[in-house]
Amino acid sequence: MAFSPRVIALLGFGEAGSAIARGLCAAGGWRASVDEGGPKPGDNAPRRLIAIDTALDQDARGTALGKTARSLDVAIERTYTEALGEADLVICAVQGEHALSAATSAAPLLKKGARYLDLCTVTGKMSDEDRAAIESGRGCYIDVAVMGGFFSQGIKAPMLVAGEGADEAVDWMNANGFEAKLLGPKPGSASSVKMLRSTLVKGIEALGVEALVAAKRQGILEEVLGCLGDADAQTLRGFIAMLVQTHVVHAHRRWEEMGLVAQTLRETGVDPLMTEAIERSHRRTVDAAIAPADGRVPNLDDALEILSKKVIRGV
Repeated sequence: MAFSPRVIALLGFGEAGSAIARGLCAAGGWRASVDEGGPKPGDNAPRRLIAIDTALDQDARGTALGKTARSLDVAIERTYTEALGEADLVICAVQGEHALSAATSAAPLLKKGARYLDLCTVTGKMSDEDRAAIESGRGCYIDVAVMGGFFSQGIKAPMLVAGEGADEAVDWMNANGFEAKLLGPKPGSASSVKMLRSTLVKGIEALGVEALVAAKRQGILEEVLGCLGDADAQTLRGFIAMLVQTHVVHAHRRWEEMGLVAQTLRETGVDPLMTEAIERSHRRTVDAAIAPADGRVPNLDDALEILSKKVIRGV
């Protein structure tokens, strides 16, 4: 039988939780509870949506999220109550630092086989801890990485989903307004993909801040942005792969150049925080003396093997 929850619990009703609630209420007619005297759960009951947020009515933010929940007819509580045991599907959307607390609080209350979708931004190890807590009870843990933004995309924010039974969850999600993609059966892998993607995206963000502030101060912003045609000519994926491959061959030249870049930034009054880190990173490769004698650029797999074994040490 296909997975078809009748009661959904949202843990956390901030930007993510409220966006999911809006999407479910709009697309599927989910609401707070069964009317008095009406059908009961298990007796052709309407689909119900409940929420828990420990900040409820505790401050201005808590008051606001309470108003939002009630305007959507979502039954919201501040504590983890027995009502959570009615949920077939639990969607945890608290801040990453509170993910384990939410999992350990919810676990004893879950019904057998309840799916627990962990949308929190956590590391692979943190995901394992959340999973252990849920599976110590009777829940089925599913790792979900949100790859977009709820503010702009709402329930349509793209998600990667991993874990045992994740395929059924993905089918249900895509049929109910979400944009979900099955990653595989290994829980924690979706979270790891998001974290490593963030290394790239936030790194580019930080580099952009450093470089474009300097460009603006020098009056050459458009010229700097306009000289990125080599990157524009290919996919971002291909561009990053090319940089990693050629790094094996050209790290020495690029290391020397970054010393001059750092000097340029200082002359512009910009602290070369990111640039100095790049300079140190390239120097690490230079010191490993991995540049091939024939100057041939390796393929990506070979380049990563060389870098992993000879340059990037464990911590």
